[in-house]
Amino acid sequence: MIIEGVMGLFDGTDLPDLQEDSSAPGTSTSWGSTAHVARLTNLPVILVTDCAHLSQSAAAIALGYSSLDPDLRIAGVILNNIKSTTHEALIRQAMASIGLEVFGVIRNDELPTRHSRHLGLRTAEEDPAETRRWVDTLGEVIRTAVELEPMIARAERIVTQSPSLPAATQAPLSTRPVIAYSMGPAASFIYPENLDLLREAGGDVVGFDPRVASIPPETGLIWLHGGYPEHYLDELSANQQLHVALRRAVDMGVPIIAECGGHLLLGQSLNGRPMVGVLPLKSTISTKLSLGYRQVLIPQASPLSLVNRPELPAHEFHYARSDEVRSDEVRSDEAGQGLSLRTARRTWRAGFANQSMVSSYLHWHLGADVDLAHSLVQRAASSIVDRKPSFHANRAPRG
Repeated sequence: MIIEGVMGLFDGTDLPDLQEDSSAPGTSTSWGSTAHVARLTNLPVILVTDCAHLSQSAAAIALGYSSLDPDLRIAGVILNNIKSTTHEALIRQAMASIGLEVFGVIRNDELPTRHSRHLGLRTAEEDPAETRRWVDTLGEVIRTAVELEPMIARAERIVTQSPSLPAATQAPLSTRPVIAYSMGPAASFIYPENLDLLREAGGDVVGFDPRVASIPPETGLIWLHGGYPEHYLDELSANQQLHVALRRAVDMGVPIIAECGGHLLLGQSLNGRPMVGVLPLKSTISTKLSLGYRQVLIPQASPLSLVNRPELPAHEFHYARSDEVRSDEVRSDEAGQGLSLRTARRTWRAGFANQSMVSSYLHWHLGADVDLAHSLVQRAASSIVDRKPSFHANRAPRG
């Protein structure tokens, strides 16, 4: 098992009421961080240390990581951005002095370049062939530069244990509902685990590309993912079949979860181009980043409300900005009420939620609650049973 960490080893949420792992009181591991996950799974940590502009000081940094939480298992380090054999020798000697094994050395001119932009790298969906070449080249560098067998052997000497999880409560399904999710270059920000959990809960999970396709006619729940909609405005704006289907789905109460780019798609416009128009939003892509964990109060009436808990965690990561507008073209009952979000420092309202829809800049992970995936599949099944006409019926676009 390999788990890739994000951000720094100890960087997690700042919510004060999410407590540390109770088995190790007093440790400094913040909740939701890579270190916290390593503690829960009893897995060792391999530090990838950026050695640019450092020599022996790299060992002081690694020693700090090892000392901050003495119960965390640091198996060794991989040295990145090494510029010469002398540079490597200095850092190896320093790491040996603190007892940390060096599993590999990557020089600063060995890695293949990869185009990046706001929100990260170019996604694999945008250029699969180029991505495959980049991954293959990167793999060859790692196989040459990193001592994989000793690293794996070192990790295997540590016995892992899986955290105990409560069993999901599953009521029998009346049907196996279709759950349609947006995918492709404009909607590629997807947690694959969410799709797996929905399938395990009994859903028939079907993807569609919002640039060129619409929703299967017997869909019981729609999940609109985030991505880079701003790069595909012509296609998204021109796909009137999808626009009409989504308007009909909203009118008929088909459950919808819209995340970030999907939230923008449901608005009036994005960067001046017409979108679906069921939410009173005019949105643009700005240069200011909104990023962080959020705790979200679950509305009493929403697709998430079948879960027996008051709040769910979510993640926000976007550069978009939305101005709320009111006009005769937008019915207030479609938008519903804003979601209540909070961090340690503030509480605010954002997005929209009603009986059948949750739409916001938030990204949801169904692993947050063992009953969440099954509750959504239940909602999808009920939606199909209760709905008679298809939401693909002919209807003039609103506005």
